[in-house]
Amino acid sequence: MTAKHGGFSLVEIMIAMVLALLLLMLILTAFSSLQSSSTQTRQLALLQQNGQLVLNLLNNELQNGGFWGGQSLLDINNAGSAIMAPSNDCFEAGLDTGSFPQFKQPFITLFSNTATGSRQLNCLNNLLPNTEFLQLKRSIGIQVTRNEMRNNRFYLQADWQQSRFVDIDTASGSSMLLFPYQHSVLYIQQQQLAGQSIPVLMRKRLVRNAAGAANMATDSIIDGVERLHFEFLIDSDLDGRPNYSLATSQMTPNHWLQQQSRIVAVQYHVLLRSLEPDRSYINDRHYQLGSLSYTAPGDHYRRLLLSGAVYFENTVLADR
Repeated sequence: MTAKHGGFSLVEIMIAMVLALLLLMLILTAFSSLQSSSTQTRQLALLQQNGQLVLNLLNNELQNGGFWGGQSLLDINNAGSAIMAPSNDCFEAGLDTGSFPQFKQPFITLFSNTATGSRQLNCLNNLLPNTEFLQLKRSIGIQVTRNEMRNNRFYLQADWQQSRFVDIDTASGSSMLLFPYQHSVLYIQQQQLAGQSIPVLMRKRLVRNAAGAANMATDSIIDGVERLHFEFLIDSDLDGRPNYSLATSQMTPNHWLQQQSRIVAVQYHVLLRSLEPDRSYINDRHYQLGSLSYTAPGDHYRRLLLSGAVYFENTVLADR
């Protein structure tokens, strides 16, 4: 009688190994799919979050555009100032005087241009090529008293005879109209973060340092802002209504001077990019930023396009 031995045959072992391998492949596929879905959800959430921050920033920066304490743009162009301009001041050579007006020279309150490989606006270096920057000058629409003035700020002292730009040491009189003054520049630089090269929205802003001198301070604002594009609505007959719009590249010195026409609104378009690549995703999508087209270079970054507009009601009211 033949004895029977326990155990598995070679065929049974091979079948078990194949089934185990298939099960492992299914588990890995499910894990990879779950990981990709998690990465997508996380990146889209971060894009939405940063997008809201950018929209809030641009609206806050632009909303008081054209407000000069009830004074017209001509009055501000002729305003006085005894404050020494910052050594690193931002200005467009041949067109603008920088942070404060100078006698019989143009004072540009709004300006934009496209980044090149060279130094621009006298204060900007290493800009991300083909991106746009925006320079803004305005008084913030919150009147303050003499006692509320801060050491680190500059102010517009509005006066019907001649307005002046002052600080806490040069302001005169007790009953006067004082409004905080802001000069800022928004631009994009490429920076390194955790081994990744990412575009970052930067800001230069006018501050008064501890020594009492004017200075253009630099801040990193929001990571992942890849493109900014602006289009300006022009009122050519000074009736308060826009007659046409121009992109940044179409604007001329006469438009920035706003002597024969007025900029009454700005449309802005922002393209954000995820901070980390997702190797399971390829982006070759086409994005339309107003009149400007941008096609993703087939990389592994997700993007989000946002747009908005701000109407300069103060500009219209001041000229009437």
